[in-house]
Amino acid sequence: MKKNILFAFLVLMVVQTFCFAQNSLEKPRIFTENEIIIGAPINESSKIFAGDNPAFALPEFDDSSWKHANFNSKKIYSWNPIKLSPENASKKDQVYWVRYYFKIDSTLLNQPLCLNITQLGSSEIYLNGKKIESIGNIKLKEFKMKNKIPELFSLDKTDVNVLAIRFLPFVVVKKKTVNLSPVAISIELVSAHNFIKDKVSLWKDFNFYTMLICGIFGALGFIHLLLFLFYRKAIYNLYFSTYNISISLMSYLTLLFSEMTDPLNLDTYTFASFLAVMLFGTSLTGFINTLFGRTKKRLKVMLIISASIVLLYYFSATTAASFAFFYIAFVAFESFYLIIRAMIRREKSAFIVGGGVLVFFLFIVMVIIFMLLNKLNTIDINNFFGDDFITYVFIFIFISFPISISAYLGWQFASTNLSLVKQLDEVNRLSDINLKQEQEKQQILQDQNDLLEKQVDERTFELQKEKQKTENLLLNILPHEVAEELKENGSSEAKYYDEVSVLFTDFVNFTQSSEKMGAEKMLVELNECFTAFDMIMEKHGLEKIKTIGDAYLAVCGLPIKNENHAYQTTLVALDIIEFIEERKKTNPDVLDIRIGINSGSLIAGIVGVKKFAYDIWGDTVNTAARMEQNSEKGKINISESTYQLIKEKINCEYRGKIHTKGKGDMDMYFVNHLAKS
Repeated sequence: MKKNILFAFLVLMVVQTFCFAQNSLEKPRIFTENEIIIGAPINESSKIFAGDNPAFALPEFDDSSWKHANFNSKKIYSWNPIKLSPENASKKDQVYWVRYYFKIDSTLLNQPLCLNITQLGSSEIYLNGKKIESIGNIKLKEFKMKNKIPELFSLDKTDVNVLAIRFLPFVVVKKKTVNLSPVAISIELVSAHNFIKDKVSLWKDFNFYTMLICGIFGALGFIHLLLFLFYRKAIYNLYFSTYNISISLMSYLTLLFSEMTDPLNLDTYTFASFLAVMLFGTSLTGFINTLFGRTKKRLKVMLIISASIVLLYYFSATTAASFAFFYIAFVAFESFYLIIRAMIRREKSAFIVGGGVLVFFLFIVMVIIFMLLNKLNTIDINNFFGDDFITYVFIFIFISFPISISAYLGWQFASTNLSLVKQLDEVNRLSDINLKQEQEKQQILQDQNDLLEKQVDERTFELQKEKQKTENLLLNILPHEVAEELKENGSSEAKYYDEVSVLFTDFVNFTQSSEKMGAEKMLVELNECFTAFDMIMEKHGLEKIKTIGDAYLAVCGLPIKNENHAYQTTLVALDIIEFIEERKKTNPDVLDIRIGINSGSLIAGIVGVKKFAYDIWGDTVNTAARMEQNSEKGKINISESTYQLIKEKINCEYRGKIHTKGKGDMDMYFVNHLAKS
């Protein structure tokens, strides 16, 4: 049934090309039920006017002065096709009106109808003065190629109906001329029931087979591309991969063309289709010449010709398309010739590949012959072979050649694998002989190696232990990053840090307490306190710098930057105060401590090359020392810079301006406790 509809449509298109009956109010066309079942094209020479007026849509408008022209034919009177000089380029925005008169017979009364429209432009459709459909937007110059889901309408009388079309053609400007597409708009009146039913069924099958072909050939192309990447010498895998990819691309582009609604994509899709066709021909000639060609010169020439045709497309698409047709025809002839020649020479691969190729060409010839016989009414293909014969033939044509090539590649892979198995058996036999001769030598060498490995392992273990001790000692003296830099470069440069916090602690009345407690007891007390301080520093991420007598110096924000350096340093100070207070409860000899904190910039690093130690310098360090000196026992004294960084998180008490040696009056604060959230 579908094939009958398609054939009838082709016949109507032929009639449309050669017959141009003039349509008018006095001579309206009468549509019958049989015509609109398959779609009745509106192909008479209708009234056309270059201009724009809303009154043109009214049924009673007098269009007797308008000219007649066939508005969906190449022979339209002056505006399609059209080439305008640069001086007349403004005509590219010209709006045209077409008025068409028709009647319906009584069998179509109150039946759902629709207009199947294909165009290159924007249009508004009016029926008896009422706008029934818009395709694109004339005012905004938004172009659309078709109405995929047409608006439905019905007629309740057999009087003359006026179909008015307001149309803005899609114009392409190239090389100082404005070119209009050969066919501006094509319209046919269709029964809505048949149109929707046939279109849904047709597009369902079309989309299924198109995507099936696209997926199968795309997968084959990807697989053979991987085979080529794994084994570059098999160049035929690359050609066969591109061959399959080209078919997949052509199938996908066919689907894109069928779904295309924006004419701006027409050039892009056309160029992509041209490239896909050229890729198809190039990959086919490359594959056949690689397998059966005696010389590489012909292949190089064919590849150069292909590249030249693609380059020619930039200058003249029409000329390039003509050359592409002859190129594909020559590739087909060349492939047929090379395969037949290889079969005559009794090359095994030729019979495998040649079978599919010959079937491919024979079926194409057969289809052409039967289509000619069908055209001459000698036979009816549908009655002779069945309704879906053509569909199955085309599917068979598509898969015969790739299947034969895949069979050849499978045969070649099996042959190569068999050859490798035989070679492997021979290698194994020779290996067994050599293995027996080597086993005795290996045993002697193995005994010696075991002894040497044992000695090496013992020595390596000793060296690792010594190395670990050295690294642990170095990490205990220096920060990890500085130690790594010192190991790699043999030296470490001092660095500037712009945002850090420095912490100083000092025990109150240390000298008097030392004389009272004794040196040994005081040393034990200092060791326990400083050990606890070390653990607190590690907990909060501070870097201990050194101890100076009973003073303890640490910093936060180096060598790794820490945005919360002031807050972390203050937490350390609070933990130290808490530690001292808890220690007092069990040890009456514990010394009181005072703490100072300042935030700012400083320089840190190693000075000298012997007995080096990591140290910090700068006014920030000196100010932190002044904060500690002006603190009180059990108190944490901080500078203005530190206060500004922690005031939102920690509760502080302002002490006022306090005179400081070498610094003058400075704002100072006591830290009380964490702020309540």
